[in-house]
Amino acid sequence: MVLPPNVTHPEGEADCAEKRPLSTAIEVVTFAGKVHVKWDPTAAVTPIGQLPFFIEFLKLGHRFNPWVGDCPLHYLSNNAPQKLDVLGSLFFSILSGHKRYAHITAIRGTTSTPSCWA
Repeated sequence: MVLPPNVTHPEGEADCAEKRPLSTAIEVVTFAGKVHVKWDPTAAVTPIGQLPFFIEFLKLGHRFNPWVGDCPLHYLSNNAPQKLDVLGSLFFSILSGHKRYAHITAIRGTTSTPSCWA
């Protein structure tokens, strides 16, 4: 008795395409408008590299604004920051891996992150 040959890849199955780095910019919708994300293959990996995609998830999934609206945080001072800025900075700090309140000061002076939430 002769068995047919064992074919691992039968005819008609497509070959795997060669992996190439992404060279075109990806358009991501954030609270500040559309952002174009482009990968730099020579750059180091950062923990916030996927932040624009998560912000797009929060915006398109309608997750962030109801959370801000339901928060019972209220400031009475004229110099107080907006509730959106406080919660956005706290959320960004948590996404950055900060586990203590003292770690939030690392992003306190950052000017680029508040525009993501506005």
